[in-house]
Amino acid sequence: MKRNKILCVILFILVTLISSCSDKNQGIEEEIRNFINQQEKLVLQKDVEAYIGTLSWESPEYVAEKKSWMRDIKSSDIQDYQLKIEDMDIRDNQAFVEVNQSYRLKDDLYEVRYPLRLVKERGSWKDGDLKFENMKTKHFIIKYFSSSTKYAEKIRDVCEIAYENVQKRYGEGIEGTTVIKLYKDKEMLRQSVKLSFGWQFAGWYEYPESIKTTEFENAEDYREILEHELIHKLTIKKAENNLPYWFAEGLAMYFSNFQNEPEIYSMKDYYLNTYKNKWMTIEKLEKLNLEIMEDEEEIQNYYDGAGMIVKFMIDTYGEERVKKIIEALGSYDYLEGTGAEVDTVSIQRFHEVIPKILEIDVTELDDSWKAYLKQ
Repeated sequence: MKRNKILCVILFILVTLISSCSDKNQGIEEEIRNFINQQEKLVLQKDVEAYIGTLSWESPEYVAEKKSWMRDIKSSDIQDYQLKIEDMDIRDNQAFVEVNQSYRLKDDLYEVRYPLRLVKERGSWKDGDLKFENMKTKHFIIKYFSSSTKYAEKIRDVCEIAYENVQKRYGEGIEGTTVIKLYKDKEMLRQSVKLSFGWQFAGWYEYPESIKTTEFENAEDYREILEHELIHKLTIKKAENNLPYWFAEGLAMYFSNFQNEPEIYSMKDYYLNTYKNKWMTIEKLEKLNLEIMEDEEEIQNYYDGAGMIVKFMIDTYGEERVKKIIEALGSYDYLEGTGAEVDTVSIQRFHEVIPKILEIDVTELDDSWKAYLKQ
């Protein structure tokens, strides 16, 4: 009889504890649902400052990325934005939430599912970026999903080679540790950058954010992508984010892509034969917004044309004078924003700098480029 009473007491305690844990988890789940609903609401309201307040500051590059992401939403016609929780896993002061993000742009519906990591800071839930694993090398931190480990290892195998190649080609190293984020596919990558971006891409970098890429089978693809994006990191930092969009891409093409391709691909005749009468000029490039372009040939022409103009500048005036243009742009105040956001001001500053360095104005530079093409 006494033994039965003891068992009843133990059973009662266990039931109470289980019930208490269940109530606690239900309370946490409700907090998380409210948090996700709040983020959705702030996106719909286009409230950049309040949205940034929902983020954890443990990864500064993530905060910078989300600022750019929200500024894009504020300036774009994003419709029917929605976040839907598919699953959640609560662990102490962390929660991993599977979120389905959907929205409409120009009547097209876009969706992506991602694993969000929430952290409890000072009693409140904060967005701590996606559920990434970390892998470190001498100059890099690679962030990746556990299912993408083999791709992260490919990046690990070539990232230091890419670093050394950029250092040799440009003649300078890259400050600090560079974060590389590896996304499952190009659509997840695109939506992590800007919801309004008109096309999918293989790599992305904006100062002071992380380098972003996706899954590729060939490790050499990663080396080439990283070299392109590392040139961006190096030159944009030196210019205090004052590089015109086309000039930034031209520098990356010259110091990375052209170095990785047979020489014929960066020769004038090849460029003219490829694009016929559609070749780029500085004037044309300054009027284009790469991020809203959709025609694949036009997009590739933007990159190739920008690279060819930078090559022409280096062949004509020397590499050191072109680097002085970058340094002179760095004497201006730092511009916060992605390339497309600050392009108007960057172009204006470029026009102010060119006569000081090359002793001709941008129109004369463009005329000499056009004359070169006709020779």
